[in-house]
Amino acid sequence: MDTNENNERVSVSNEELLAGVIESEKKAKQEENTENSDKKKKKDKNKTKEVRGTAKKLKHGTMATVLTCVFIALVVLVNVVTTMIFDRYPISIDLTQNKIYSVTDKTEKYVKSIDTDVLVTVFADEETFEGYNSYTKQASELIKNYSKLNHHITYRFVDIDSNPEITKDYETTPTQFEIYFETKADADGKEIKRVKSVGMIDLVKFKDDFLSQITESGMTLELAVQQYGGELNFLYYFGAYVESSNAEQAFTSALMTVTDPNPVYVTLVTGSNELTALTYFQSLLAANGYDVNSIDITSQDIPEETDVIVIPAPRADYTPEDVEKLSAFLNNDGNLGKQMIYVASYGQEETPNLDEFLAEYGISVGEGVICEKDAARYYNEPCTTLVDVVSENFTQDVQSDDPKIMSTLCRPVNVLFDEQGMNVCEAYLTSTSSAYTAQISVSTTTGEIAVGDALSKGAQNYAAMGSKAKFTDDNDTVYSNVLVLGSEALLSDYYLQFNRYQNAEYFVSVLNGMTGKTTIEGLTIQPKSITGNAFDINESQKSRLKWTFCLIVPACVLIVGIIVWVRRKNR
Repeated sequence: MDTNENNERVSVSNEELLAGVIESEKKAKQEENTENSDKKKKKDKNKTKEVRGTAKKLKHGTMATVLTCVFIALVVLVNVVTTMIFDRYPISIDLTQNKIYSVTDKTEKYVKSIDTDVLVTVFADEETFEGYNSYTKQASELIKNYSKLNHHITYRFVDIDSNPEITKDYETTPTQFEIYFETKADADGKEIKRVKSVGMIDLVKFKDDFLSQITESGMTLELAVQQYGGELNFLYYFGAYVESSNAEQAFTSALMTVTDPNPVYVTLVTGSNELTALTYFQSLLAANGYDVNSIDITSQDIPEETDVIVIPAPRADYTPEDVEKLSAFLNNDGNLGKQMIYVASYGQEETPNLDEFLAEYGISVGEGVICEKDAARYYNEPCTTLVDVVSENFTQDVQSDDPKIMSTLCRPVNVLFDEQGMNVCEAYLTSTSSAYTAQISVSTTTGEIAVGDALSKGAQNYAAMGSKAKFTDDNDTVYSNVLVLGSEALLSDYYLQFNRYQNAEYFVSVLNGMTGKTTIEGLTIQPKSITGNAFDINESQKSRLKWTFCLIVPACVLIVGIIVWVRRKNR
């Protein structure tokens, strides 16, 4: 019985056995399908990640390429645009200590206001002109700066030797290195060309001692230049006496002359051992648009176009013939309308002929010098005084409401009458009532000044103006005026350049009023010293600039580019 039971347990029917096998295979198949499904999902997932990664890389790569292309296009565009701009408006930087290649703010304001076409012609090859010396280099840069400031101003360099036919365009033949400023205008259907020449001598300012030596020799600077065969030869021999540049004044004056429909001509009268050259005063007038020249009255006539004559402290008296030239000039064939500035000096000899002439205009120059008792009115010496009693006449261009004028060793200018017929006379600069006049003595060894006893007491005049008037047919009044100054110090280089005082501002304003000239407000230009200050790049600076722009800057750009590329690649 046990055997049968065991047999029954061991024995399994075919159906049961088949059902078990099928169930086992089915289970294995399910497991296999599940495993395959998981693998497929995993594979699909990995594939999706791979596709996404590829898309992301493609996106970054495309963006980088686009940005690179845009950047390169912008660089090319900026380069093209800046090149065009620089060609039309070249840019330069003035690194000199005194800004010798730049124009002052007031000159810039004036240049920008010009609305007339001006052609500037430099009669020399550009390279030769700029390489001649530091003054011609500065002059060239200033001309280019003027052109940048105003499109009405153009310039050209013309070599006369290579283009001799160019001289036929001008009434006077230009010389090598001469500079012409010219404008053209139509008047009654006829073209009128206005030309102002600026020579090499006009570009520089000589030392006062040198100019005084020329004056004392009885010559003018122009005559000295002629004796030495021209300006280039003169500068070759006496270039060591050049003190500073006068190019800005010369160019501004030339522009004002050719663009002003009614220029004012000032003639400096020499020939009597003048005690001053008034060099800065001439520069000051030129800067304000006056055309300034000089003559020797003993051998030359006063030019017809002259509007103002200036007599700078003649040591010796004028001859009757010379005085007659002055009278004829001011009378102007009965039309009047002419002006004169007479500068007296403590160092003058007796001048009876000039004294008689001045008396006709109600003025005499007294003895001694003006001194002040009030310590607040003088500096160091009682005869170096501060003037603040200023007539309101012709102060239209004075910026200060309370102008201060400095003077020293000033002779008293006496008013002989206030009014006499058609003549009037009026004080322009006056001392306080505490002033007095006195003789002085100057030590030849120490230069110390000793003031003597008072000659007269009370208010004294430093300057006065006498005028002759005439009524015109249209009920207008014209004047010939004589302004008399008691000392050359009032127009000295030192006081005119001293910004603390208003000597320059005041006397330009008075002259503007006398001539009826309008000028640019406050336009006074200081001469610029060039010697020792010119910016010439040395070899060491050249080397540093070369390696900076040829190696260091490109290397920095390359390193930055590599860093950006590596970072993008590793993302």
